[in-house]
Order: sequence, then structure tokens, then C-alpha cells
Amino acid sequence: MFELRRDPVTGWWSAVVTDRSFEHSSFAVQALPVEGSHCRHCDEAPDGDDDRVRRVTLRRDAFHRIDASKDRAAQLSMSEVETSSGSWEILVGPRDHHERFADARPQLAVNLLRATRDAMRQLGTEPRGPEEPRYIQAVQSHGRQAGSRSQHLNMELYAIPQIPHWLAEEIGGGARHVISRRTCVWCGLARAEEEAGERLVFADEAFVVFAPAAARSAFEMMIVPREHGPDFTALDDDGIAACRATLQRALTALDALGDPPYNLFLHTSPVGERLDQTFHWHWELHPRLRVIAGLERATALAVNPAAPEYAAEVLRDRLRRGT
Repeated sequence: MFELRRDPVTGWWSAVVTDRSFEHSSFAVQALPVEGSHCRHCDEAPDGDDDRVRRVTLRRDAFHRIDASKDRAAQLSMSEVETSSGSWEILVGPRDHHERFADARPQLAVNLLRATRDAMRQLGTEPRGPEEPRYIQAVQSHGRQAGSRSQHLNMELYAIPQIPHWLAEEIGGGARHVISRRTCVWCGLARAEEEAGERLVFADEAFVVFAPAAARSAFEMMIVPREHGPDFTALDDDGIAACRATLQRALTALDALGDPPYNLFLHTSPVGERLDQTFHWHWELHPRLRVIAGLERATALAVNPAAPEYAAEVLRDRLRRGT
């Protein structure tokens, strides 16, 4: 049976399978290593085994805008490119650090998150057109199935000259909720999930981690800071340290599935936007456990084969056994 659930922020629907007999082995997908054994990041790393994080620019002017209103735009002709801007960068750990983020030394993991915050701050100050939006997306991936391009411990940063659709829907949903309820929807979600406990994975002093009720992927987790704020880059070093501890613990919970591939990504306010009351920055963790099926391709309706209540129970049990 499919149970249709509506996300309280975006309004998007998910079809959650609630009557399947769960076989743990069907979700235990092993992350595949990135093809090739040569690591350019190790070649370029300076000597010394410390916790330094390097920032590497992979491409400037990485995003080309094509005007879809022109006749030839349908063929994606490069002659129709109006502007080129944005960037694609990667933050990498020291030489020979090919471990998962969950297994990184605490100081190295803190340095990676601090470097992410600082790079995002700097990218936000770079010149852009008067009408050009900018969104900086941070992504940490593990496994070939998750699109990882390197085994080296890293965080990717994309400076995008538009507001991505997913984030735009969250911004709009957050604003509508404040208008109708006078409260932040993410603050309310975190509070309700912690109190109910059914989908709660864990909660600590600074964050609440839970499986969203309308999760779009199996064993998805949302990581919401208790303190309301729209912008990740406003965190001080103490906040970064707390964030490190929570993210590593959330990733450790995925050991319930073995060593699955995943995408960990940050949703924060776009550069220069004042969303103090209506947006709440957060991380999302999406294991990549299966291919997209025909129904999802045909309808854009996400199908989740593992009910969030079941997923949270499995993840909680892993953390209990690990302590």
C-alpha cells in the first residue's frame, strides 16, 4: 500500500510504502569506490600529516545561462549563451585521508566545516550582476552511486547564479507558514518530532535529527539546529564544533545499513537575502539505496520504500548499540 504524505514545507507529495515486510538486506547497499586508483588531491597535498584543509577551484564561470525564449535555444547552442558565472570548488583534507566524514578525526572534520563556512562567506562577497542571484550549495558525498568524484575526504561547493527550485520551494513554504501560523515551520517540526519520538533518530544540545514524515528517500534524515537562524555562515566556531559532532553521529547511524552511499547537503539562505524570520538553515542526509523507478520518472512523485517510522527505529537501534 502507498500512503500519500505531503511535505509541510514544500507541499510536495511522497508515496510511502507502509505495508511491506521489511528485509534489512534489501537496504544494505555497499558504497562503491570511485573508479581509478590515482588521487590527484594526494599528489597536490603539501607534506606533513596535519589537519589542514585545502580549497581547490575546479572551474570558474561554471554555469552558462541560455535564453530559452530564443529559437535556437532548444538545441542548446553555445552561441545562445547569455552569461557565464558562478564556480565549482572542492575543499579537501590532507594527503592520504580517504576515510568517510563519519570516521574523520574530530579536529579534521571541524576544519572541513569551518573551511566550508569561510569559503561560503568569501564567495558571497564576490562581484555579481545587479540582478543576478547567488546560491552557494555545499555537498558531501560518499560512494560512486552518490556521484562522488573522489575517494579523498572532501566537501564540494557550487556558487550557482540562480535560486534552485528545491530551495525556492522551501523559502516560499517557510514564508507561508510564518504568515499563517506566526512561527517557523522548521522550529515547529523539530519540536514536534522530538516530543513525539516516533521518527526521532536522536537529539542533542544543539540539533534535532529525525526522519521526515514525508521523506522522499529511504532512511533520509533531516538535521535541524535548535537555534533559529537562516544562514549557516553566521555560525561561530563553537557552533561549527557542535555541528561537526551532530553530523558525524548522524552518519554513524547509517552504519545500520553497512557502508551505504549518501549525499549530505546544506540548505541555507541565498547570498544577500534577508530571511531572518521565514527560513531556518538545515542539513539533509539522503542515502542512495536504489535506482529511480518508472512511477517516479513518469510523475515526479517520490516513492519511499521504507516508512520513516521504521527507518528511525533502525537508526536509533544502531546508535544505542554503538554507545
